[in-house]
Amino acid sequence: MQDFFEKVYRNFLDFFNGLEPAKRVGMVALSVLIAGAVATMLVWATKTRYEVLYTDLNREDAKKISVLLEEKRIPYQTSNDSKTIMIPKEQVNRFRLEIATLGVNFSGTVGYEVFDKQSFGTTSFVQKVNKQRALEGELVKTIKYIRGISRARVHLSIPESSPFVSEKRPPSASVVIELDRGVELTKAEIQGMAHLVSSSVEGMRPDAVVILDDRGKRLSENMGDSVSAQASNRMALETQLNSKYEKQIEEILSRVVGEGRVIAKVAVQMDFTESVSTETSYDSENTAVLSEVKNTQQLQGSRPSPQGIPGARANLPGEVPQPGIPETRNDVNKELSTRNFNVPTKVTKSKNPTGQISQITAAVMIDGKRIPVVGENGVTTTQYENWSEADLANFRAIVSSALGVNDKRGDIVTIKNMEFAQEDLESISALMRDQERRELIKSVVKYLTIGLVIALFFFLVVRPFIQWITDNTVETVEDFLPRTLEELERVQANQKLPGLEDALPQIEEKLNPEKIEGNMLREKIISLVEANPSKAAQVLHEMIHSTESDKQIA
Repeated sequence: MQDFFEKVYRNFLDFFNGLEPAKRVGMVALSVLIAGAVATMLVWATKTRYEVLYTDLNREDAKKISVLLEEKRIPYQTSNDSKTIMIPKEQVNRFRLEIATLGVNFSGTVGYEVFDKQSFGTTSFVQKVNKQRALEGELVKTIKYIRGISRARVHLSIPESSPFVSEKRPPSASVVIELDRGVELTKAEIQGMAHLVSSSVEGMRPDAVVILDDRGKRLSENMGDSVSAQASNRMALETQLNSKYEKQIEEILSRVVGEGRVIAKVAVQMDFTESVSTETSYDSENTAVLSEVKNTQQLQGSRPSPQGIPGARANLPGEVPQPGIPETRNDVNKELSTRNFNVPTKVTKSKNPTGQISQITAAVMIDGKRIPVVGENGVTTTQYENWSEADLANFRAIVSSALGVNDKRGDIVTIKNMEFAQEDLESISALMRDQERRELIKSVVKYLTIGLVIALFFFLVVRPFIQWITDNTVETVEDFLPRTLEELERVQANQKLPGLEDALPQIEEKLNPEKIEGNMLREKIISLVEANPSKAAQVLHEMIHSTESDKQIA
């Protein structure tokens, strides 16, 4: 095996020494290039593959993870903004599991874990601060469960308790959230977040929670303000009805006048006044006696007429009347009767619904008709023509029926026929087609140019360079082989033909040199004729003709 490698090395060294200096330099450069490419591929294949461990981190979290990685002696890479940390791919899942086992909290969020380590001499003030910190941290953890929220901060303002009712102040809260890219919270989600925070603190109202995004925009507008909320809801309802009626009008009339040739605008005024009425009715025909009470009183009495000296003594009871004085009689016969009847009654309580339509105002603009007209030269053109009054009346009746117009309510429907501005869509389409054609031509020319440059580089640089490197020091095999006996002896003595010393005939002693040289010349001629028969035939033909011409001249 060692002899084989020595032989290969000796043959390559002889081949390399036989090259020209320029070809030696080219071969060395090509070898270095190939070795560099192979080394690059090996380095790339054996390079450590890094995978994202955590991304979108803040500064504190990135620093905390870096310290843990350094303690574990795990190599890591960070992005330019230090928000993304990458570690070897095979260690990602294992390290995440270790972090979860250690119970590491990110984003500086500390909940009720703050009470896990308490010293013996903790004051009440520190306990109160820790309680507020824990509550804020728990709220942050809960808010981050909402889909679309990446980060959150909560600040609570809980005033000191006071024994005086007039000095009590309700608590408040401020929430800052950072949303994921492309996420937008709805009003219901924002209100739900405010109720979540307010329900977590005793005595806090939802309107005392201010919610901001990461750009400082207030998201909790008009939250807790019932008047503003009702006004916005009413305006939203009116806008929804306007859009609904406009769509109905355009959908009906576009079937007649054409798509895009009708524009409708509707203004609906709604009455949100709430009224309650009570009505009581009696049935006088169907009555029945429920109860009856009778009271009868009869009195009979007499007394003498006034007599004697006027005064109190004459009117005292028991005074004996004087003879001959007439008596005064007082007879009473009184009867009182009370009869109660059960009369059927009907009580109706009605509450008028809020949000009734008080007035509808609709404005509709319709484009005219386009009638094709053939000119004198045979060219067809379109001529504008207004709709007739009868058609406009039909349109008005259709719109009124679709909207439920009530004349007593004061509804107004206005339909006007006006010519719409015609956009030159054909010219725009032509310009767009030309633009697309130019872009296509540019792309084709660009890629063809790139392909042509690559082809020229290959045929004019790469291919000649390869041929120049691989080209032998001699042009033909015939020039490579020895031509005379002296050259053969010199080749065998010096061994200038690597790999061919075994194939060359050995020169034996006491041989006829002329015979050997003749045999070699014959074999060489035979090989040349077999290699190129047409050329050999042409040479013989020229030799024959040259001989005949020489005879004719002689």
